[in-house]
Amino acid sequence: MPTGESPKGNRNTKGQPGITQAALFGLCPCCGARGLWDGPANLADRCSACGQEFARFEPKGRGLYLVVLPVTVLLILAALKLDEAVQLPVWVLVPLWGVVVPLAVIGALRFAKTLLLMARLQKENVL
Repeated sequence: MPTGESPKGNRNTKGQPGITQAALFGLCPCCGARGLWDGPANLADRCSACGQEFARFEPKGRGLYLVVLPVTVLLILAALKLDEAVQLPVWVLVPLWGVVVPLAVIGALRFAKTLLLMARLQKENVL
């Protein structure tokens, strides 16, 4: 392989966000501009900067149960362990889990959807 050539060919991948930056900050995996997310865990239709289409790559339906179900089980186990260890009053538990559960589920969905989006874009040689 000639010097300076990447294994992917001549495409420039320097400066493109990784999975973590794309999932947390909503950076486009192609150009790095903000705007990957239209809602808390919904992909935008397309990137406002480069025009890359995201809507057709968005995973939907029963496949996301494989993400939500393990997160739910882990949250239930964490709640049981916390109750066993600390035994907090109900008035503390309700706001605590009311914040932790949505953040955990939305975060897991964002990472899963970003991972699948990037895999599908690489499969089509867009990335």
